[in-house]
Amino acid sequence: MIVVLKVAIIEDSKDVANALKTYLEKFDIEVVAMCHNGRDAVELIQNYTFDLLMLDLILPHIDGLTLLKHHISPNRNYKIICFSAFGNDEVLQESLQLGANYFILKPINYENIIETIELICKTKIIDKQHINLNEYYFSEKLKGTKYLMTALEIIEKNPEKIHELTTFLYPEVAKKYSVSNASVERSIRTAIEKAWTNGLEIKMNKVGTYFKPKIGEMIEYIRSNHD
Repeated sequence: MIVVLKVAIIEDSKDVANALKTYLEKFDIEVVAMCHNGRDAVELIQNYTFDLLMLDLILPHIDGLTLLKHHISPNRNYKIICFSAFGNDEVLQESLQLGANYFILKPINYENIIETIELICKTKIIDKQHINLNEYYFSEKLKGTKYLMTALEIIEKNPEKIHELTTFLYPEVAKKYSVSNASVERSIRTAIEKAWTNGLEIKMNKVGTYFKPKIGEMIEYIRSNHD
């Protein structure tokens, strides 16, 4: 099963938290909760499930180090990235000793944050902006276009499954949208047919393809253009 990385953000500045959320959600990441002080952070930690906690150490009411020491279990099943504008060696070492997996000095370098998350969480994060299906004449209004984009994201994480459409790919997409496998296949096929008549045929003719692609062929063609 494909699982989107779930992240919680505890950051005293609403502007910084919102900017971080906006950036992360350009990728295959869901920000499930945010708060801006230590008291609310205790409730967040207790009531939400996530894969990664991004924790500012300087917080009103209860600071980040106190949260690590008294409110976050050493047996937790999520990773922690701490960040602070005041990053002396003592604070850094204490946060790591209390269970943080990584420490980032503010201001946050967005160019490196995804690579850091991939390293810590041992996962591959997909850039949702990387592939633009408009380039292939797919209409955003069609369900099949959305299903195809999801299929591409899934195959990016599981390239060895590219030929397992009926046994793996359709069920994974169907599960995400609570529809049937047949609906996924039918909708993607319809989207390909519309794209073909809207300009995809001419685009593919230029590279020597003269027949409307099947779903697997369409996925391989798009991926080959973005490797």
